[in-house]
Amino acid sequence: MTLIPPICTPTHSRPVPDKYMKGYFSNLEVRVHNNSDGELWGIVKMYEDWLERGGYERVLPIIPGFAGMMSLTMPEADPEKLVDIAGLTAFAFIEDDLYDGDVLSSLRLSKIDPKTQETLSKKYQNAINQTKSKLFVELLEKDDAQNRYIQAYEEWVKSATELAGNTEVLEYASLEEYMDQRLDEVAASCFWNMMPILHNFNFSPSDIETLDCADQLAYRMCILTNDIYSAEKEWIAHAGTDKPGLPSSSPYIIMRLHDVSLGEAKEILKRKWLEMETLFVQTRDRLMAGCSPSSAAEYGRYLSCLQNLIAGLVVYSINCPRYIIEPRENELCPRDENKIGDLPRRLQVQFRANIENGTSSIKEVIVTNGLSHTNGRYDKIENAKIKVQEVRGDKAPWLSKYPKLSDEITLEPSDYIASMPSKGIRNVAIDALDIWYMVPQRSLEIIKNIISMLHTSSLIIDDIEDFSELRRGQPSARAVFGIPQSINSANYLFVKCLFEAQKLSPSAVAIFEDELRNLHVGQGLDLHWTFHQKCPSEGEYIQMIDGKTGGLFRMASRLMRDQATQNQELEVEDLLTLMGRFFQIRDDYQNLGSVDYARAKGTLSDLDEGKYSFMLIHALNTNQKQNHQLQSLIQTRSQKGVLSKEQKDLVMKIMGKSKSMEYTAMVLEDLRIEIEVKLEYIENQLVQRGFKEDKNWMIRAIMARLRLSDPFTRSLIK
Repeated sequence: MTLIPPICTPTHSRPVPDKYMKGYFSNLEVRVHNNSDGELWGIVKMYEDWLERGGYERVLPIIPGFAGMMSLTMPEADPEKLVDIAGLTAFAFIEDDLYDGDVLSSLRLSKIDPKTQETLSKKYQNAINQTKSKLFVELLEKDDAQNRYIQAYEEWVKSATELAGNTEVLEYASLEEYMDQRLDEVAASCFWNMMPILHNFNFSPSDIETLDCADQLAYRMCILTNDIYSAEKEWIAHAGTDKPGLPSSSPYIIMRLHDVSLGEAKEILKRKWLEMETLFVQTRDRLMAGCSPSSAAEYGRYLSCLQNLIAGLVVYSINCPRYIIEPRENELCPRDENKIGDLPRRLQVQFRANIENGTSSIKEVIVTNGLSHTNGRYDKIENAKIKVQEVRGDKAPWLSKYPKLSDEITLEPSDYIASMPSKGIRNVAIDALDIWYMVPQRSLEIIKNIISMLHTSSLIIDDIEDFSELRRGQPSARAVFGIPQSINSANYLFVKCLFEAQKLSPSAVAIFEDELRNLHVGQGLDLHWTFHQKCPSEGEYIQMIDGKTGGLFRMASRLMRDQATQNQELEVEDLLTLMGRFFQIRDDYQNLGSVDYARAKGTLSDLDEGKYSFMLIHALNTNQKQNHQLQSLIQTRSQKGVLSKEQKDLVMKIMGKSKSMEYTAMVLEDLRIEIEVKLEYIENQLVQRGFKEDKNWMIRAIMARLRLSDPFTRSLIK
C-alpha cells in the first residue's frame, strides 16, 4: 500500500516501523521524530518527580521503548524544544485523569469516608500543583515564548475543571452538533498551541484565516481519533464515578442515535474519518495551488505539520497502553459487542417521591445509562400529584410574611466583573501557600471566596474612583450598570465576605477587619494624592502599596495560618508584602509599557486618571529642569480630565530623559531577588523542621511568569 507523503521533505523524522502499524487504517504516511528517545527521557524525569511528591501511579502516555505522543504527532518539531516540552505535555494526561474521574474510579476514592477522601484529594492536588509549577519554571527559564503554551495549558485546566463540575448529561442531536461544540476546546487547547512554538511558525492574520479550513478538518479528525481509542477509558471513568447517562463522546452518541454496538459505532466513525481524510488532502492541495510563491514554503511546512499530526495521533492511540484495556482487567470495561442497554455499571440509587398525601415511597432503582428499571413494581411518577403550597391571589402582599429578598439583581455588576478573563494570581498564591499550611478544604474554599469577592469589589470601586471606562478590555461595571448600582454591588460584597469570615473563627473575623482597614487606608492615600495633585515620595508610595495591594495577599496568608493543620507558626507576611509591592509596581510599569495592557485598560490610562505611578514619582523627583513641564501637564489633566496623545507622548519623553522606566525595571529586579531570598529562607526553615517539600515551585512559577508579560518588559527585566 502506497501512503500519501507530506508536502515537505522530512528533516527530523523517519518512517514508523511496521510493528507499530498493525490496525492503522489511514492512507497518510506516518513518521516519528529522530529524537524520540529525548522525549521519553523528559517524560520519565517528570514522572519520577511526580511519584517522589506522592503522586498516584498512572500508565505513562508513551509507547514503551519507542516514542511519546509528541514524537509521533509532531515529528518535524525543533529537536531541542521537543525535549523541553515533553514533561509538561505528558503531565497533562496525569492531570486530565484527576479531572475526568479516572483517578476517582481506579483508586475508588469516592467509596472511602469523606475525611480520608479530602486528605488524599488535597495530597494529590498539591502534588499536581508543585510538579506542574516546577515544569513551568524550567520551561520559562529556557524560553520566554513558552509562556504562550503555559497560558493555553492553564486555560485547558480551567475548562477541564469546569467540565468536571458540570453534572448535566448532554444528549447531542447529531454528531455534527457534538463536533461543533468540541471545536472551540480543541482549537484553544495547549496541545494545538504547541505547533507554532515547536515548529517556529509565524503567520500573519490573513495567513491564519486562509489556513483555517485545513485546521478545522484536522481538529475534527483528531477529535474522532481520540474518541474512538479512548472509548473504553471514557466509559470506565464515567461509570466508575456513578455518572448517569452516557459520556459526551462520539462513539456513545453514535450508539444512541443508531442503536448499534460499541464496535459498530467505532467502524462508523472510522468511515467518517476517512471521508474527512479525503477532504483534507483535497483542501491541502487546493491551498498549495492557490498560495503565492513567497508563501509556498511556509504553507507547505504547516500543512505537512497538520498531516503528520493527524496520522501520528492514530498510531499513538493504537499502540499506547493508556488506551489498551482488557475487559478481564476491569469490571467496568465495555466490550465491542455491548449496546447501550448492556454496558456494565455498578450503580444503585434510591428513588423517592412525595405523594399528594405527604407520605414517601422509596424504591431501589438500577440505573443503566440513564435508562432505569426497578427490581420490583412501582407507580409511574408522572401520575403522582406533587403537593405544592399555593399562594392565594387575593391575599394582600402588604400583610404577607416577610420574604427573604434575592440578591441576584444586586450581584449583577459584581458577577459581570467576576466573569471576565483573569490570571487568577490570588487563587494560585493561595494554593501555593497551602503547600505549607494544608488548610481543610472547606476553609480553603471560604478563604478563596473572600479574597475573590474583595478583589472584585475593589475593581468595581477603582473604576468608579478613577473614571475608568474599560476593565480587562471590556466596559467597566460603572459603564454598564451605572455608578449607583455598581457601588451598591461592591459594598454588598463586603457583607458577604464578613458572613464568610464568620464561618471560619472569631480570630478570622478580626484578621478580615484588620486587613480590610489597610485596604481602604491605602486606597485613601492614592486618591488623596490624585485629588490634591501632591506627589508622594517613593517611601510613601510603598506604604500605600502595602495597604492597597499587599493587604489582600496578607489577608489570605493570615486567614490560612488561622486555619492551618500544619506549620501554623510559619509567618510569611513579609514575603507576601514584597510580592504585593512587586505586583503593583509591575502594574504601573505595564500601564506605560505594555501593548496588552493598553488594549485592556486603555493607552497610558494611569496618566488619564491622574495617578502618581512609580515611574512618574521618579521623574518628578529626578529631573528638576523638566519637573515644571510635568507639573503643568498634571495640572492640565486635572482641569480637562484627560490628556491628548501629544501630551502623553511628552510625558513619556520626559520620563525617558530621566530614565524612569529603566529605574523601575531595576527596582522590580531588586524586588524579585529579595523575594527569592525570603522564599529560600522560609524553605530552609521548613526543611530544618523536617518538612518534606524543599521548594515551593508554585510561588516560583508565579514570579517567573509575571516577569515575562510582554516583549517590552522582557527587554528590561530578566
